[in-house]
Amino acid sequence: MRGVKGFAAFIGASVFLLVAAASLKWYLWDIVVGESGEADRSMLFWGLPIVFVGLGAMAAGIGLAVVARRSLSGRR
Repeated sequence: MRGVKGFAAFIGASVFLLVAAASLKWYLWDIVVGESGEADRSMLFWGLPIVFVGLGAMAAGIGLAVVARRSLSGRR
């Protein structure tokens, strides 16, 4: 049963880290870099909730990765 829990935590961590990477990439590359020469830079402000979603997903992904590693390696 421990392997199933570890595998599920691994899949969950992968999904959370993928969401974190996508949201942070969107903000940093498409908003900060892409709109650097624009007159209206309001997306720097309105995109911040996506950054916070990405940071939360990153924290959850790292936490689940630790749980998966401990579960799959047999440590408690």
